[in-house]
Amino acid sequence: MTTPQTPSMLGRAARQVRRVIQPWVPRTGLRPADGHQAEGRFLREMVFGANDGLVSNVALVAGIAGGTDDPEIILLGGIAGIVAGAISMSLGAYASSKSEHEFRDAEERRERWEVENMRDAELQETRHIFRLKGITGPLLDEVVEAVSRDHEQWVKLMMTEELGFPNEPPRPKVAAAVMGIAFAIAAVFPVAPYIVTEGTSALVGSVSLTAVALFGIGALRATLTSGSMLRKGGEMVALGGVAVMAANLIGRLVGVTV
Repeated sequence: MTTPQTPSMLGRAARQVRRVIQPWVPRTGLRPADGHQAEGRFLREMVFGANDGLVSNVALVAGIAGGTDDPEIILLGGIAGIVAGAISMSLGAYASSKSEHEFRDAEERRERWEVENMRDAELQETRHIFRLKGITGPLLDEVVEAVSRDHEQWVKLMMTEELGFPNEPPRPKVAAAVMGIAFAIAAVFPVAPYIVTEGTSALVGSVSLTAVALFGIGALRATLTSGSMLRKGGEMVALGGVAVMAANLIGRLVGVTV
């Protein structure tokens, strides 16, 4: 004999269903639900691009500065690093995002064929998905029937819940632009002091500006991921410091050898 579901149990189950289906419910003009931040969508590209721009260019500048005191050579190397790095990062982001998009499209076509031609098997998979979320009994039957009524929404559900794809497909051009711009802006920090000064003061200024910017990126990550600003900022600065020391040491060794 089954125990009847109480209103509170039904309410919790309904909220579970809503969380699963919510990404495909029209929400025109509404803000992201549950406090989720839309700007986090391209956080990976922003952080990766900016971090690489800072670390790679400060390492490049420190390495050149370890081998020569000529500020023009150091500045030229830093500017070349900005241009070459921004182009490389943009092309890499575009290629990887486009490959991911194409793979997603292929999987979506396969999933759509299965919904059309293997309906019973897909219904069983859908039931299994919702059962794992704690939905059982008559409510499970109602949910599966409602979801499978619209094939397009059903395919989207299976793409995210069965195959693990994100709600939105990748956008290669936007990813490339975000990655390249983030890299270029960040890579300016290590070079800027050499525009106004030279020698040790320029190197100290380059490392200091980069450290501040790296800490800021770590703080941004903490803001969007609810982590510790101090810890994440410190992690970024520490990684940059290791790169600077290694590059400067190599530059000194090469400079002495040459």
